[in-house]
Amino acid sequence: MPSPTVMGPGTPYLTPDLLIREPIGVSWSSLVPRTGSSPQDLNAVLVDICQKASGLIDGYCNQPLRATLNTESLTGPGGARVGVDTHTKVTTCVLRRGPVLQVTSVQVSPARSFPRAWTTVTPGQYEPAIPVIGMFGTSSPADSGEGGQAILIAPNWVSWREGRNGYRIQVSYTNGWPHTSLTAQAASGATTLAVDDCTGWAPVAVGQPGAVGVVYDGGLQEAVTVTAASVVSGPGTLTLSAPLGYPHNAGVMVTTMPAQIRWATALFAGSQALTRGATSTTIHSTGGGSSAGSKAPEELASEAELMLNPFQRKW
Repeated sequence: MPSPTVMGPGTPYLTPDLLIREPIGVSWSSLVPRTGSSPQDLNAVLVDICQKASGLIDGYCNQPLRATLNTESLTGPGGARVGVDTHTKVTTCVLRRGPVLQVTSVQVSPARSFPRAWTTVTPGQYEPAIPVIGMFGTSSPADSGEGGQAILIAPNWVSWREGRNGYRIQVSYTNGWPHTSLTAQAASGATTLAVDDCTGWAPVAVGQPGAVGVVYDGGLQEAVTVTAASVVSGPGTLTLSAPLGYPHNAGVMVTTMPAQIRWATALFAGSQALTRGATSTTIHSTGGGSSAGSKAPEELASEAELMLNPFQRKW
């Protein structure tokens, strides 16, 4: 198997080198004709399958699970997404993507104003309603889909004085699990990583820890804590809190995603491969029964969907 060829924004949730190690029960080499085929041909097919499997996950969850930057507009108060507490006067806005890692800006305008007469909410007057647990300061992210889609805005920025749906609210925020791959080789002892996407990796505030990711590189696997990123989003460089213990090649995946998401990606990939005519193999479980290799494509897809239920968009 050649070195992974996954580069550029959009690293799938599982790369080819990791996929072939999963006990899915698929003969991956059967996906390409044996006569005249090369390892590069197989790698190209596996990249395509991994990308499509990642797309199936986002489709089932009704949101991207990788960290993304978003700007969203809401109207309120009133309805299910924007409410003002009658006692505290704090506004709750339920956004369309989660978990919310960081709110970067909030603006409000009277809904009747065209063009919008935006007023910028003072930094520190808004925050995620349910901060993420298990992404910052730990290399073992929870498989329970923790974190929320809502943010809180301090009193009086939004109120009922303009009536029901009297305000237009624009929120810029980061959601999801930081996820990337190396765009250049990293030497043992290095304190920086060149990656294809810096979104969500840096600390959300001065003095706070950055995201902790795992470099998935076989026997060279290790956890890294990010202290800074050269850009907010897209290709750039991540600065680490400690030197790397091992060297890593370009294309190696670095992620904060829970293991459950990666396994669901493998199951979707196996389902696609079998649908495309790959040969299945039988892998026996510890209890003596057959496992993924003896299952039909739709069974693998159903198992993946069950695993993804905690990560589905709630609203």
